[in-house]
Amino acid sequence: MSILKVFISSTCYDLDNMRDGLRDFIYNIGYEPVMSEYGDVLYDPRIHTHTSCIEEVKNCDMLVLLIGGRFGGNAISEAVSIVDFEKVKEKVKAGTVIDGERLSITHLEVLKAIEYGIPVYTFIKDDVLSDHKLYEKNKNKSIISEITFPSIEKQDMAKYIFEFINIVRLRGCGNNIFPFKKETDIEEMLKKQWSSYFQKLLKEQFSKKEKTGISMLEKKVDELQTLICGLSN
Repeated sequence: MSILKVFISSTCYDLDNMRDGLRDFIYNIGYEPVMSEYGDVLYDPRIHTHTSCIEEVKNCDMLVLLIGGRFGGNAISEAVSIVDFEKVKEKVKAGTVIDGERLSITHLEVLKAIEYGIPVYTFIKDDVLSDHKLYEKNKNKSIISEITFPSIEKQDMAKYIFEFINIVRLRGCGNNIFPFKKETDIEEMLKKQWSSYFQKLLKEQFSKKEKTGISMLEKKVDELQTLICGLSN
């Protein structure tokens, strides 16, 4: 029996404790976490490690995205080339900025998930989310270059982190965003979301079977009426 695989996508150095805790949580509920630092990714020696990480997303069932105050490392061009940006743009709001010159490995992991229709659950540190609202109100004003965003480690990366948030939140579907302060906030929300989603799928399956049963019954009634009419004639 196959086990549901959950890809954990985030910058590692600022969120390593969160990632470790989330790994334990996913294991404890019987799923398989996929994290680059634990060797869960197949590192094909013929390609760059960035590319291997992006390719691994296709083999997973869900992706959990954590966004903090770091941008992460710039992805190499080989890794960028394996994402079908045309397919991605079809699934995000027109006008959403996807800057090909500034894409991190985390960016590409999420874009690959969007390309393949893999569910993405996005968690953003609450101070980053608060600063994002400030950015959105002022990004088209000249004052934007003078604003300091306390949640962002390097201010020259603020724009790219906030526009990454826009890519996720402006999708046509699957654009859920949850703020978090601590690891348990993420765990509790995932419990609620996954449990509710499973329950919904079960109800939809039951409803589908019920409708199929009614349809078959109606067909048999029609056939019986036709038979009765034939005998009476």
